Amino acid sequence: MVFSSVLFLFRFLPIAFLIYYLCPKKAKNLALLIMSLFFYSWGEPKYFPIMIFSIVLDYTCGQGIKRFKDNPKLKRLFLFLSCLGNLGMLGFFKYTNFFVGNLNSLLGIELTGIYVEKLPLGISFYTFQTMSYTIDVYRGKVEAEDNIINFGAFVVLFPQLIAGPIVTYADVHKEL
Repeated sequence: MVFSSVLFLFRFLPIAFLIYYLCPKKAKNLALLIMSLFFYSWGEPKYFPIMIFSIVLDYTCGQGIKRFKDNPKLKRLFLFLSCLGNLGMLGFFKYTNFFVGNLNSLLGIELTGIYVEKLPLGISFYTFQTMSYTIDVYRGKVEAEDNIINFGAFVVLFPQLIAGPIVTYADVHKEL
């Protein structure tokens, strides 16, 4: 769904505003999360599990860093897992075709079945956004978010998901 489309402007957006403003305060982030996930899955349903994985990965890593705040090795491990998972996903989707194409040319073979059709919508934005959260938790700039719904709403908020800007958790966590 494109921001300038009739479907977005005259159906999705008015319904999203209506739902958001009719929800009680405690349910607003859940409503934002559901609407944003719906928006994302409308355009990229096959990449929906990757978005969920990214949310769960960085939420879990943030919680791990918080839990083991007095253990530098375990804190570093959770930071490493976040960076590895996020950069691994991003690298796979951005560079698989490049490496497979070069291997095919270099070795004179034809590797089939390894091809990335297109990048998941907004993967660069949410990858760096969730990594910045984990890094900020690691550095002690912010407390880890205890509510996965609030964290998910931060990651997938539809107005900034596909067009940016990359926002840091430190900038918005008080508004969630």
